[in-house]
Amino acid sequence: MHKKLYYHKTDGGAEYLTDKWTRNPDGSKEGVFKNATIIVRIDGNIRKDAEISIKDN
Repeated sequence: MHKKLYYHKTDGGAEYLTDKWTRNPDGSKEGVFKNATIIVRIDGNIRKDAEISIKDN
């Protein structure tokens, strides 16, 4: 399986990649949590630390 992931940064600074997106006013795509089946939390150094959540449908 191959899925494209989209970046999202919360107001608190947490960074995520998700498989669902919304279009921003400037035309770019931003990851969203609603209806996402894949959520990757980037924590610290991306080369070392990440956590993935995969939701069952």
